[in-house]
Amino acid sequence: MLTKAEKKDQIENLVKKINDSYAIVVWEYHSLKANQISLIKAKIKEMQGLDRVYKNRVAKIAFKDTNKLEIIDYLKNSSSFLIIPEEKSQALPELYKLIKQFTKGKKDSQIKIKAGYIENIFYGPKEILEIASLPAKEVLLSMLVSALTGNIRNLAIVLTEVAKKES
Repeated sequence: MLTKAEKKDQIENLVKKINDSYAIVVWEYHSLKANQISLIKAKIKEMQGLDRVYKNRVAKIAFKDTNKLEIIDYLKNSSSFLIIPEEKSQALPELYKLIKQFTKGKKDSQIKIKAGYIENIFYGPKEILEIASLPAKEVLLSMLVSALTGNIRNLAIVLTEVAKKES
């Protein structure tokens, strides 16, 4: 059992992580084997994320201290916290892939996203899953550039053909 000082340190540590992170997502898992949990934690770490388990009471106090009250209602049952320190981390999309992998063909999801904050904006479980399913920012930007250059290229071809006809 933790002493009062240790709990206070845990709360302060979590408050710092909440304030310093790009995103923090609360999720839960149940009925997973130890090797599956280890795989999830390793993949998250590999993708520059951090996964920690805190008691819900500690988490509620930390979120109250950071004035992020919307998430408190989601802190029930077991909760794990995916902490994403910076925008370029691919930890959330990796968690999404693992959710799909572990829930494939099963009625009851073993992994469930509860809620989270991305850039200090609160999102519910559906929105977090939608964001997690998006390609990386760099991929989206390259798709946009490709679409724009294709239109410019087509315009250049049309203008060239018009100039040839007029000559």
